[in-house]
Amino acid sequence: MHNASVDIALVVALVVVGGASIIATIVVAIWAFRRHAQNAGADVRASFPDAVVGPELGQYRGGTGSFPSTRNTSWIVLTPHALAVRPLLGKAISLPVADVTGTRMQRGFKGQWNGQPVLVVETTRGEIGLTVESPAQWEAALAR
Repeated sequence: MHNASVDIALVVALVVVGGASIIATIVVAIWAFRRHAQNAGADVRASFPDAVVGPELGQYRGGTGSFPSTRNTSWIVLTPHALAVRPLLGKAISLPVADVTGTRMQRGFKGQWNGQPVLVVETTRGEIGLTVESPAQWEAALAR
């Protein structure tokens, strides 16, 4: 006959080891994702030496029309000729500044709100929503 206290101790030990393994996996995944974001930022900075605003790690809130609808953490940069959105995962967007027909600030975009104002960029192809640190600065730069 088994001793019940030995069985309980074994179950507790297995739960602790399993939990520690899960936590370690999550920590490593977060570290790897942050490292990827930093490397991507360095690549964006090197790719856009003529940046007017950014590059900045912000949120692509999705788009309408022909723009991707998937929201994503992205490096966002404005040059004299283009607004570039480089998501950490997913398809890059390069929007010629000449295609921008207007901008506006909204509380949310496409039915989603995260507590931060969204800069909506209006174009001939549709709209994109961006959450950036200083939306007014981006809006002013796009208005030029």
